[in-house]
Amino acid sequence: MTRSRPYRLVLTMAAAAAGMSLVVPVLAQTDGAGATGVVPLMTTAPPTGLQAPLPKPSNGLQVPDRPIILSPTLQDVMGRTAGGPIDLQRAVAIAISNSRVLALAIENLQRLRGQRVQADDAFNPTLTANFVYTRLNRGQSATFGTTNITLVNVDQPVLTAQAVLPIDISGVLRAARDEASFQEVAARIGVNTALNQTVLSVKQAFYAMLRARALVVVADETLNNDLTRLSDAQKKLRAGTVAPFDVLSAQTDVANAQQQLITARSNVSLAAANLNSVLGIAIDAPIKITSRGAVDVPPGVGTAASANGSTAENAIAVSPDRGGQSSLYSLLVKDARLMRPEVLGAEAALAAAHRGVYLARRSYLPSLNLNAQFTYTPNAAGFSPQTTANQVSVSVSLPLWDGGISQAEVEQAKANVDTAQTTLRQTIDQIDLDVRNAYLNLLQARDRVTVSNQALSQAKESYRLAMVRYTSGVSTQVEVSSSQAALTQAEQNQVNALYDYNSARSQLDGAVGRYAYNIKGVGFTQPPTPSVVGAGRGLQNVKK
Repeated sequence: MTRSRPYRLVLTMAAAAAGMSLVVPVLAQTDGAGATGVVPLMTTAPPTGLQAPLPKPSNGLQVPDRPIILSPTLQDVMGRTAGGPIDLQRAVAIAISNSRVLALAIENLQRLRGQRVQADDAFNPTLTANFVYTRLNRGQSATFGTTNITLVNVDQPVLTAQAVLPIDISGVLRAARDEASFQEVAARIGVNTALNQTVLSVKQAFYAMLRARALVVVADETLNNDLTRLSDAQKKLRAGTVAPFDVLSAQTDVANAQQQLITARSNVSLAAANLNSVLGIAIDAPIKITSRGAVDVPPGVGTAASANGSTAENAIAVSPDRGGQSSLYSLLVKDARLMRPEVLGAEAALAAAHRGVYLARRSYLPSLNLNAQFTYTPNAAGFSPQTTANQVSVSVSLPLWDGGISQAEVEQAKANVDTAQTTLRQTIDQIDLDVRNAYLNLLQARDRVTVSNQALSQAKESYRLAMVRYTSGVSTQVEVSSSQAALTQAEQNQVNALYDYNSARSQLDGAVGRYAYNIKGVGFTQPPTPSVVGAGRGLQNVKK
């Protein structure tokens, strides 16, 4: 019994939901697409390794205290080389240097770094100086015999210097420092998150523009074919060999093809604007791209030319299938949980929230300060004038009752911990979903490339035979029009399948977090260790 393509997808999704192998072989196979009409599909694992290494930023990373005021043009970014087309790696390099998302993450790190430094400096002594000048309407003096003693001067300048050293007997300062440190770690990981998102967005937008450009070629080819058929039908009408219906049918096809071409060209403009946006350059800046080095075909499918005439090269070899495809998928999920910066950032935020509870509870405890004060009074008066005075004191403050404010702060801090824990759980579940979606999209796109290549070959042959039959007067314009529509659809399907496959490769890399750690200067150059992010029960769950 022959199984259809939709039935195979149902089996695939059902197996995935049950945790079984994510690839289900076609049950009826013949050479090519034989009598069964079913194209044989591969049952081996698709490529799941890194699609391409991350390039260096084209112009370095953005500096937090010197933000870009207006998005630059390609001329501003690339200089003299701006006139030529840019490839995918160049586009990624430009985006890393100009991305608004990445810039905001770097600026947020700068802010949290300042808060951490402030928490560190709270352990240091503080030194303050105070100068007070007082002028009275008159002074006071007393005369004893021949001696005149000034009791109060008219001018009374006083200079005071005071040093205060906090003694962290209750652990408040340590708790505040730890909380700020974990918040800084979370912000630093946020830079890695922004980098991963930026690179993925650029690749998705780049493939979208390549797809839109290829569909323009398909629409243009369809219009040219329809124009040729219209011209041929008009000649035959004048010769009296066909009815006016053939001309009207061809004219309708030409009008439809023109509309498709208009839409396709508009989609290219929209795709270019979106690519400019994710690159961080001016939205209306002219941009040219090339598919060189960006388009691969699935290994084993064979070399297939895309609709814009470019041939995919350097197909990446299949990664070792360690223990079957369900095992391979499990490895991807495990890697994603350990590499995705969102998990690590959520873990650091959870650690910071725990320190926040500790800090809130410290408010019940006493505080201790060591004070030293020096006072200089140059116009000291009286019987025993003293111009300088030194004072050392120890102050202890014990909170007795604050109206319940401290208890409320503790409850708020506990709620922050609960929120952070739920956020960590939500992040892990979302990452699992991202990997599953990316992997299933990759499997589906690979199979669609196989099927669409075969369907395109068949549609071309069908159109050729229809034209031969029509030219020979055996068939009608309706048959040719139908075969042309089928050919256009097959060409569109082949373009979409090819770029869906390449887009799915980058989607899987982003889902695993492979774009997050390859730059220096900000963020982490590799996933931080559990001790850095304050690993607790949350990270233990991640590793399971």
